[in-house]
This record gives sequence, C-alpha cells and structure tokens, in this order.
Amino acid sequence: MIENENTNKILNENLNIEIMTMQKGHISKAAEIERESFSVPWSEQAFADALKMENVLFYIAAVHGEVAGYCGIYFAADEGEITNVAVTAAYRRHKIAERLLRKTMAKAREKGAERVFLEVRSRNEPAIRLYQKSGFRQIGMRRNYYTAPDDDALVMMHDYADK
Repeated sequence: MIENENTNKILNENLNIEIMTMQKGHISKAAEIERESFSVPWSEQAFADALKMENVLFYIAAVHGEVAGYCGIYFAADEGEITNVAVTAAYRRHKIAERLLRKTMAKAREKGAERVFLEVRSRNEPAIRLYQKSGFRQIGMRRNYYTAPDDDALVMMHDYADK
C-alpha cells in the first residue's frame, strides 16, 4: 500500500467500514491486532472473559468483512473506562479508530455515563490527538505506569457535562 495523503484519501473513500458489537468469532483477530499494537497485550482468553461480563462492551470495525480494529469499554455506575483502541497497521490513518471511539462514546452516553476515562502512553501523540479531538482532556498522570518500554500514562477524561 502506498503511504501518501492522496492515496489514503482515495482508499478511505473506498473502504466499506462497518462498526459492530464484538462476537466470539472476532476474538482471535482482535487478539492478533492487540499483539501487533501493544507491548503487553491482552490474550484471547482475556477478551473471551471480558465479553462474558455484563458491564463490558467491545466494538469491532470490519473492512470488507475483515476485522480491522476494535475498542472496548467497562461501565461502572455513571462512568465508563476505555480499555483499548487499536487498528491493524494496514488500516491505520483511515479514521477507523475515530469511528470506533465515536460509536463507543455514543453507547456510553446512551447507557447513562456522565464521564469516560482512559489512560494513554505519554509518548503516543497520535492517540492523544485522537482523544483530544474526541473531547477528552488530561486530568492526571501515572508515573511509570507502562513497561516495555517504560512510560508514564496520561489519565484523560471526557465529561458529558462539559459539552
């Protein structure tokens, strides 16, 4: 795939992206994307266990029927916590993460969440920009939260009352 702005724009317009609730059959591909994206990835069993929980929801993005990314959220009382947002390398820069996050945030609001939290590596500038664009703001920092490589976590919050 050629990586330039014009090609990405053309490819993005031609992508058939569908956002849907993650099912058991999506787990192996989600775990593959997880391994590709994170240094300390969730296992297939962790995804399977999470999907069984009533207070957890995962969405996947399918491009022409192939799982290209996912986003998860935990709910507790009137809050949500984003677990991970990840898109396979072949489909990055096509606004898939943005669409997954938008769908997840809409569902959180629908379920009565007043605030949604997440942690992000302090050096992950593309993710930070995505979250800021989506209405999150930094409210704290967890020093040395991540390993492999070591990094701080920015704690970010989206407060629906601010909107």
